[in-house]
Amino acid sequence: MKKLKSLAAVLSLLFISFGFTNASQWEIYEVADFKAKFPSKPTYETKVVNSAVGNLTMHIHMLDASKTGTEDNLVYGIISTEYPDSTIDSNDAELISNMFRGAIDGAVKNVKGKLLSENNISIDKYPGREIKVDYGDGAAFIRMRLYLVKNKMYILQTITLADKDNNASINEFLNSFQLK
Repeated sequence: MKKLKSLAAVLSLLFISFGFTNASQWEIYEVADFKAKFPSKPTYETKVVNSAVGNLTMHIHMLDASKTGTEDNLVYGIISTEYPDSTIDSNDAELISNMFRGAIDGAVKNVKGKLLSENNISIDKYPGREIKVDYGDGAAFIRMRLYLVKNKMYILQTITLADKDNNASINEFLNSFQLK
């Protein structure tokens, strides 16, 4: 891990000295319903999960950047899940609040983390939440944005080591997300 951090530091200095940043090399990743910038092309897979409303298909677009040692963050990801129309009513504020609460509590519980912050956000006219989770008792942080767009939940996330918390690449990724 020390060698990886040393290599990342040397590469960072090289990028700075030549006027380059990681974000300038990023590419726009587009699928049918959204686009976002990733440092390089993410992998794509689907996963079917059983839920209270039946089987749901998760579309997972994930970049494991931990292997390169040259990125600010370990992971960049976008997960989208479409719910049956009959389970979502965008006019039902309590239902929407409960969906976000369940998704956030589930995410924190799954990583045995601690919720550090939660804020209401939106994209276009659709509601969302932004959270920060302590993972591994301060070893790393997970930043997530969750959006409910009609009957589809989008979850954007980055995972970063504590010593790189609040780096510019987190916002570069999260702010690049656009609905199509």
